[in-house]
Order: sequence, then C-alpha cells, then structure tokens
Amino acid sequence: MIRYLVKNNIKLMSRSSINILAFVLAPLLVSAVLMSAFSTLMEKYEDAGRFTVGYSISGEKTGTYIKEALEKISENNDITFVEYPAGDIDDNITKKDVACFIDFGDEKYRIYEKEEFKIQGKITEGIISMFYNSISLGQNAAEAADITVRKADFIPPVDSVDYYGIIEIIYFGWCAIVCAAALFTNEKKYRIRNKYTVSGVSEFKLYIARFASVAAVVLAGIGVSAVISSLMLDVHWGNIFLSALVVAFSIMAATAFGIMLYTITDSMVLTIILTFSIVWIWGFFGGSFETYMFSSLPESLKKISPIYHENRALIELLVQGKSDYLLSALIFSAAIVIGCSAASIFVSNIKREGRK
Repeated sequence: MIRYLVKNNIKLMSRSSINILAFVLAPLLVSAVLMSAFSTLMEKYEDAGRFTVGYSISGEKTGTYIKEALEKISENNDITFVEYPAGDIDDNITKKDVACFIDFGDEKYRIYEKEEFKIQGKITEGIISMFYNSISLGQNAAEAADITVRKADFIPPVDSVDYYGIIEIIYFGWCAIVCAAALFTNEKKYRIRNKYTVSGVSEFKLYIARFASVAAVVLAGIGVSAVISSLMLDVHWGNIFLSALVVAFSIMAATAFGIMLYTITDSMVLTIILTFSIVWIWGFFGGSFETYMFSSLPESLKKISPIYHENRALIELLVQGKSDYLLSALIFSAAIVIGCSAASIFVSNIKREGRK
C-alpha cells in the first residue's frame, strides 16, 4: 500500500516540474554569485608571512606615540614598520619596497594598499583599526598597541568555491517543502485525503508515503545540483559517503519539518512563509551567508541551528577528512525527523477524529 501511495505522490509532484527544477538551479545560481562576491574574503586563509609596511607622519600631535606603538606591534607580529618622510603618497607606495603604506594625521589615518598584497593590507588595516578603537575606549598607547595576530589553526583553508558550493546545497535542501506544493494542493483540490480516510488507510502509512516521496524527489534534485556544481563550478567534496549521509539526513529532517508545518497550518502559503523564515534564521546563524569562520555571533546561538552543525561537518570533512560535528549533525537531523514525524502523525489523527 505504501509503495502505491509513494508512486502516486511522486506523480502528483511531477505535475509541477518547475518546483523540482528549482532545486537543481537555485543552489547553482546562488552559490555562483556568492563564490564570486566573497572570493577575496576567503583569500584571508593565505599565510602572509613577514612583510614590510611603510608609513609617514603628517600630523604634528601623533609622532611620538605612533612610533612607540608601531615598534611594539612590530615586536609582537611578523610586520616591519619603516618610516618615510611625509610627502608624495603615490611615490611612497609605488617606489618603496612595502606591502602597503600608512599616512598618520592628527585626526585620522589613511592606508594605501597594493593590489598584489591584499592579504597583508587587510592584516595591517585590522591591526591599526584595533589600535585606534582601543585608544577611543580610553586605553593608553602602550596598552592599545599590545596586539598579536595569530594564525587560527582551527580555521580550515577553504576557498569560496568549495565553501558556498557545499553550503548552498544544505541551505536549499532545507526548503524541501516547496517540492511538495503540487502534492498538497492536489490532495486538497481532489479531496484525496478524505478518500484515504474512508478507505481506512492509517495516518501513519499516509505520513510515511508523504515523507518518502517528498524526500526522494528533493534528494534527486539536490543530488543532480551537487553533481553539476562539481563538474561545472569545480566544487570539491570531502569523504563522499559521509558527506552524502549528512546531506541525506539534512533533507529528511527538512522534509519532516516542512510536513509538520503543513499538517498544523493546513495552508501551503503559510507553510512556505514559515519555512523560509525559520530556515533563513538558521542559515544566518549557520553560515549560509556570512561564513561561520568569520561570524562574530556567539557559539551558543550557532549551535541552535541544525544548518550550522551540517555546514561544519561537511566543510571539515573536506579540509580535514574528519569532523567533530559529524555526529551532532546526524543526531540533530535524526531528532528533527523523529520529533516532527511524531507531531505530524499526532495532529493528523486528531484531525481525522474531528472529521468523523
């Protein structure tokens, strides 16, 4: 019986092929845009090594404390600061053997970066910004200059192509309920649920049929998208079996979550609005937009999001071959499947009793 129901549900979903096609194209289009937009940001993983920064002092009040601060910063970091006479900035930045150049005035400073030394320029910009921020908070120059740049070993060396090519697969997989729109719409239009109720088919079997059919269609669409992104965008994955397992569990959790919302609301429009809103929040916490490595959000907030666990598991499988988040990603997804499935069946049984 369940096999027949699954087959019938897939036929109903195929009537709206545009929804299924969206699960193939949307991750590709969005990830391609993000890959390009954040390609420079992800270059921060490169090791800058020791480099030289030139500077000049055009302000009359900044001379002494700036020199002392730069000496201390240089002692703590792989940066050599070399002072040049104030003058033509273009001449200083182009002709001197420096990665970037800083002009210190009394009220402000300006950093000039070379195109070929973007990473060094960003590091310098970050250090000087931290120094002045500390000064504005009341610290003296010596305290404010106590800055040490450390290479964060826990940040995986992944570029924007691999990161967003993987992350967006998870994000759009969580919008799985869109694929079920045609199924739920046709069920309501032709009163298919009433026919199943009269025939005595249990709500458990009806739910399993819904769950299996929607999950299968979404898995197929997302799988095709992942293959295309690997071939056309050169996206790499880590351990294929474990990565596929995380994606499959994620889609099953998304399917159960979406069906639960529809079962409670009995409205496809409201279900999609709620799903997109919740998934966007989870994605925001989980690194679907701003990379979770650079996010300043508290770790406690990130761990509330199932997307965060799945994203970290997949990225770490890619760059390290293993992940401490693999188990939590699978457990989180499995808990959502079990909890949402139980809720859906419970609500469906209550509604069936009300229709008798």
